[in-house]
Amino acid sequence: MYLLGTTLIIAGLASALLATAGYALTPRGHLAGLAFGRVGVRMTLVAVLAVVALLNYLFIAQRYDIDYVYNYTSRDLDPAFRVAAVWAGQPGSFVIWALWGVIAAQFLVRRTRHAEPYVLSIFMAIQAALLFYMLIRNPFTPFMQNGVAVTPSDGKGLNPTLQNMWMLIHPPVLFIGFALMAVPFAFAIGGLWRRDYDGWVHDALPWTLAAWVSLGLALLLGGYWAYETLGWGGYWGWDPVENSSLVPWLTSTALLHAMLVQRTGHGLRRTTFALAIATYVLVFYSTFLTRSGVLSSFSVHSFVEEGLKTVLFASLALLAFGGFGALAWRWRDIPGKPLSDKLLSRDSFFVLGIIALLVIATVIGLGTSMPLISAIPGVGHQLQSIFAGSFKIDDGTTFDPNAQPFADGRFGLVGDFYSTTVPPLGLILVILLIIGPLLGWRDTNKRSLLRALRFPALGAVVVACVGLVLGARDPLPLAYVSLCAFAFGTNVLMIVRTLRSGWLRIGGYLAHVGLMVLLVGAVASTVYATEEVRLLVPEGESVSAFGYTVTFNGWRQTPEGRGILDLTVTHGNETFRAAPQLYFNQTMGATMATPAIRSELFRDVYISPSEYQPPYDRNMADMSIGESGTVGPYEFTFLAFDVPDAHTTGAAEVGAKLRVTYEGQSVELTPRVQLVTSPSDPVGGIVDVPAELPGGHKATLAAFDPMERRVLIRVEGLNLPVDPAKAVVTLSLKPGVMLVWLGVIIGVIGGLIAVVRRTLEGRGALEGRRVRLPRGFGELARFVSSR
Repeated sequence: MYLLGTTLIIAGLASALLATAGYALTPRGHLAGLAFGRVGVRMTLVAVLAVVALLNYLFIAQRYDIDYVYNYTSRDLDPAFRVAAVWAGQPGSFVIWALWGVIAAQFLVRRTRHAEPYVLSIFMAIQAALLFYMLIRNPFTPFMQNGVAVTPSDGKGLNPTLQNMWMLIHPPVLFIGFALMAVPFAFAIGGLWRRDYDGWVHDALPWTLAAWVSLGLALLLGGYWAYETLGWGGYWGWDPVENSSLVPWLTSTALLHAMLVQRTGHGLRRTTFALAIATYVLVFYSTFLTRSGVLSSFSVHSFVEEGLKTVLFASLALLAFGGFGALAWRWRDIPGKPLSDKLLSRDSFFVLGIIALLVIATVIGLGTSMPLISAIPGVGHQLQSIFAGSFKIDDGTTFDPNAQPFADGRFGLVGDFYSTTVPPLGLILVILLIIGPLLGWRDTNKRSLLRALRFPALGAVVVACVGLVLGARDPLPLAYVSLCAFAFGTNVLMIVRTLRSGWLRIGGYLAHVGLMVLLVGAVASTVYATEEVRLLVPEGESVSAFGYTVTFNGWRQTPEGRGILDLTVTHGNETFRAAPQLYFNQTMGATMATPAIRSELFRDVYISPSEYQPPYDRNMADMSIGESGTVGPYEFTFLAFDVPDAHTTGAAEVGAKLRVTYEGQSVELTPRVQLVTSPSDPVGGIVDVPAELPGGHKATLAAFDPMERRVLIRVEGLNLPVDPAKAVVTLSLKPGVMLVWLGVIIGVIGGLIAVVRRTLEGRGALEGRRVRLPRGFGELARFVSSR
């Protein structure tokens, strides 16, 4: 399989290079290059599909002779997760990334018209780079032991936190976003190449919107996955790997607005080029941070360094210098056009919004890059002295308390840096979204503007008053809720106005509405969430917190061996079952905790498991050799095992030598168990041989484990009580979480509507005509079918 798989990767790489070379030669007059380029694109797709099919076969067929399969699957893994395991590691992530890229390339062929050779030569060069990474981290490498290929009987298995429905959805959606972000980059470089400084925006806008929707959806899917699976109570932890994907999403948001300015009035040409290049450079920078091992001590998501650091850094440098070098080459040739000099114009507010987005992206990017920046010799300790005075820092021990702090001064910034710096900047964006949608492109009638703001402003005041009545007092959260309500109102007003021209024109405003709903939910679920209350609940008993009564019914195991705390929760007249999971995973060597979440209309009830304490029999003492235990008035010390020769005793015996202290006196004794056989009963039976204790009681050997060198001693006759099993859970209430997910759904719908609109307009631009947008779904269906 190694030879076949490697051959397919090399074939894909050769085809991508053929496409790149063919398309690159076409503008030089080699018209045959266009045909070679198109053939190369098709052949690359065939090769990558074959790689994907072969890799899926190896996982489904459980071919543990392949190292990648061995490391990420096992015989007890559900078939659906065997497929998901394909992209669980570095090699598979490059496979799925390249797959979406070469599929996108098929749609670019023939649909970019005169720009095809320029755009596709750049785009296929990127696919060639991904295939090269795939060759370096070859997923078909055989499993080796001591330099010899072997076939293990089973694999290591998939991390339990990845055995989740979202593992089937989140990574593919993320890599769709990464793959599509290459399209505006390729269009931008192609535009610079052919001196097309406006036309490329019309072609690239639908692709940019699709990439923006995919990447944004992936970020929130990842947040929901963490929220329902990891048990730490949140959906966004400002983890460096999360942030590294958020930054290009923010810059792509700025890019979209710059494209709209350029498309409408031919302004911001240079800015749009720069943002298109910077966004994809940041996508690769995210890949470098995640897959080079730079963040391996600062993030729970990062891959360790696996031979790609130098290659990824070289690719990143080539992408950045090549992209910005091309922009510098054409800088003077790009014509500029002044924007409106009126503050109350959509031009001005778009520019302010772009600046705000870039400042936020810069702040988050700085914090995310701190492990890399502080690794520069002589820089780390100086930066620590600057940041440690105001923020918490991670010196490499946050995720591994047993690790030693970095001696060279390397450190990372954790959540409080972002929660302090980002919210005030985000509030500026909210303010811009209140007024911006109501403005005209060049100027605005102030009287009409004030008239449009009346009812949204009234709604914002009402929301602020309700917040005050409900106990909201902190200025920043209260400002967020009231101003988001204001922006919600103005954008809904624009939706109502725009619907007269057809529903395909409301996408942007609907995305703004979704963002406002999301922000209100985020503020409510973080600032106004209750504290986590730790509950110790004995089996069969109940404990209450926040008006919810939790009853522990017992502990049980699933068929997969996962431990479940069976809880009944009562709130008023409502009762529901909760089953948080808590178990030790032998493969991972860690305890896994999955919360139980009850989603209500206005809040989530979040129950996270902390510990399960099994029943404790006070008549018993569990000890290893050299340890002591107390039962009632007796103190036992386990000295050693005593195993007499069976030929001497006539029976197989195991005893536990004990030192017993009772009322200040110490004696040594040995309780035993015997396996007694007879001609009539060759199987035999276990017979207890207790030891007499001072005080008139008896000690029996209840159980023993020679491998762990442990014994369980029981004292008969004391009749001490047995403590029931106990569940230890944390309970908290998180208001407004439903608004977060609702905001995402609204925003995604808005983005998809915008994709449809810009795609239809882009087709019309290719045909040299203005498209009349359909007004209804039926008209849209007839329009599409007619094409």
